[in-house]
Amino acid sequence: MAAIGLTVALLAIFVAYGYALTAGPASAAGVVAAAALVGISGIGLLYAWRAVTGASFD
Repeated sequence: MAAIGLTVALLAIFVAYGYALTAGPASAAGVVAAAALVGISGIGLLYAWRAVTGASFD
């Protein structure tokens, strides 16, 4: 259930960044913030998909 809430929140942030890119000129800080959000959420996905300690690789 927490994953659904996090997904909804991240999608809302992505939509807000998308709207901000079309509503006016992009600033350097906005682009850096969007890139950081993509990087942080990507790292979170990689962390969630890692093999847990003691997992079988068969």
